[in-house]
Amino acid sequence: LNYQSCVAVAGTHGKTTTTSMLSHITMQAALDPTISVGGMLKSIGGNIRVGGSDLFITEACEYTNSFLSFFPTIGIILNIDADHLDFFKDLDDIRRSFRKFAQLLPQDGTLILSSDIPDPAGFTAGLPCRVLTFGDAGSTCYAEDITWDSTGCAGFTLCYDRKPQGHIQLRVPGAHNISNALAAAAAAIELGISFEDIRDGLYSFTGTDRRFEHKGSWGGFTIIDDYAHHPTEIRATLTAAAHACSGSLWCIFQPHTYTRTKALMDEFADALSLADHVILADIYPARETDTLGISSRDLMEKLRAHGTDACCPGDFSAIEDYVKKNVQPGDLLLTMGAGDVVKIADALTASCN
Repeated sequence: LNYQSCVAVAGTHGKTTTTSMLSHITMQAALDPTISVGGMLKSIGGNIRVGGSDLFITEACEYTNSFLSFFPTIGIILNIDADHLDFFKDLDDIRRSFRKFAQLLPQDGTLILSSDIPDPAGFTAGLPCRVLTFGDAGSTCYAEDITWDSTGCAGFTLCYDRKPQGHIQLRVPGAHNISNALAAAAAAIELGISFEDIRDGLYSFTGTDRRFEHKGSWGGFTIIDDYAHHPTEIRATLTAAAHACSGSLWCIFQPHTYTRTKALMDEFADALSLADHVILADIYPARETDTLGISSRDLMEKLRAHGTDACCPGDFSAIEDYVKKNVQPGDLLLTMGAGDVVKIADALTASCN
């Protein structure tokens, strides 16, 4: 089924959050959109909303080139990093697929592209559609006068075509969410939505399940769960967590797939070293079997070489016991990964009830 207006949100990271932000904005503007989002969005009671208008907002995932089956009128590309290397050959191969995604846009369509993507001219050359950018001060849509509250959430002045539009206050933490909000705001402006509805829609968004989700506390420390499973996402999440942490920052990380862990081992170690303490669960295999001879202990050794306290206590029960013995009141504990590591957060918080 083709919609007159289809906004497809693509990128290696941030698709669920940006799609959710834009969903909140369009619902605030009473546009009655149909929505397909990759996480559980509380405001729609799930991940699908069937609207009555001709507007469709969806995530567009690059894995197995599934995003090439869409017919967008507005396409958003948040970032392009090396990932899903069990399918793509390398970063150049990924860029070629994103280029094909951009080519899906019609002549009267719009591509909204992050200014952080390297060699954007080589990526967008010859596209028939309009191209807008978001990110730095040279972009179409950018943020000025950025401030941070005590929970790590940003406030900023939204600027579009070098004109200040007004103040935005986010209720999800981290610098990466400024970027996500700018992408959503640029798409909303293209849809003719007022600044007031953009402001109120973004303010109403407090996150989706497994995206910096506050789970509760145990023994005086805070427990947060996050879906981050790529080094770029991990770095962004740990940086955001540092803003909200008064004590030590602990991360229970469950690597996702053997191929990703092996291909990005050094990058994982660099990103995870932002935590004070790292507890590693066994690799979550997902669709794979262990044919590479890789384990979480390899990552543990890399982290220790960085000078980061890292350990592999064993199964989830052993990890829970280790946490209870070592994490202190005032610390912040993140469970992180795309597998089932959230069970640890749920078990800890349930034991307090």
